[in-house]
Amino acid sequence: MNIVLTGASGFLGHYILAELGRGHNITTLGRAVASHRHIHCDLAREEPKLSIQNPMCVIHAAGKAHSSPRTETERREYEQVNVLGTRRLLAALDRQAVLPKSFIYISSVLAYGRSAGWLLNEQTPCAPTDVYGKSKAQAEEIVRTWADQNEVCLTVLRLPLVAARQPNGNLGALARAIRQGYYVRLGDGAARRSMVRADDVAAILLRAAAVGGTYNLTDGYHPSVRELEDTLARQANRRIRLSISSGQARLLARLGDGINTVIGGRFPMNTTALTKLTSSLTFSDEAARQKLGWNPRPVLDLFV
Repeated sequence: MNIVLTGASGFLGHYILAELGRGHNITTLGRAVASHRHIHCDLAREEPKLSIQNPMCVIHAAGKAHSSPRTETERREYEQVNVLGTRRLLAALDRQAVLPKSFIYISSVLAYGRSAGWLLNEQTPCAPTDVYGKSKAQAEEIVRTWADQNEVCLTVLRLPLVAARQPNGNLGALARAIRQGYYVRLGDGAARRSMVRADDVAAILLRAAAVGGTYNLTDGYHPSVRELEDTLARQANRRIRLSISSGQARLLARLGDGINTVIGGRFPMNTTALTKLTSSLTFSDEAARQKLGWNPRPVLDLFV
């Protein structure tokens, strides 16, 4: 099968390339060379020049994430990469003699815009509140309109925190803090969060491409924050020695609110941040289980 993969040099893209590259012809597209069949292009600034014979599937995993924009310029980068970059990719596909049979868009549960909730499904309205979630939701609509107009089978995968044995992003920062001994535990850690393994996502892609639809993918277990902390601590052979109670955390958050109001700064602990850290937010993957045969493994098993 001839497959086009964007974002192959990224965290998830690395696992997708490893999974699909063994039995298919993969052409990667992006700024960093990821395979010998590579199209060098910065989707944030230019439309790629494609020349692919009979492309069967396009997997669009490229995107900007893992940073909190501090300036208007940084906020615009999300639109440049996630929204306009997607438009440029679709425009390039339109110039091909033959359109792909299927298109997979790697999205995020942040498109829902929720800070708390239990087993939210795909019928939950998207009302994103941050620039990243807004850019992913907007790109979803762009791809959906294009696929409908061109009769391309579209699959949208909304992912929570993606994990691997060597974690990156927020999970990587958590693991480093525990390993280096400066991690601070907040309250009882009872809040549960959806997560998913990168290798499980990569393994389901071609099945998803054949079926189409919009799906949440999770590990189905949704570990608590404390379970995740303790598992990472055992893996690092460390103990979490620093902790503050729920009451102390609320006082610190209110202090952060006041500091941010007075000086307009970005004090890391405030009421909004505390709510996100201490509220359960999980998503249902029942649709994927029923329609795709999704059978994921627990994320915590990666760190045993």
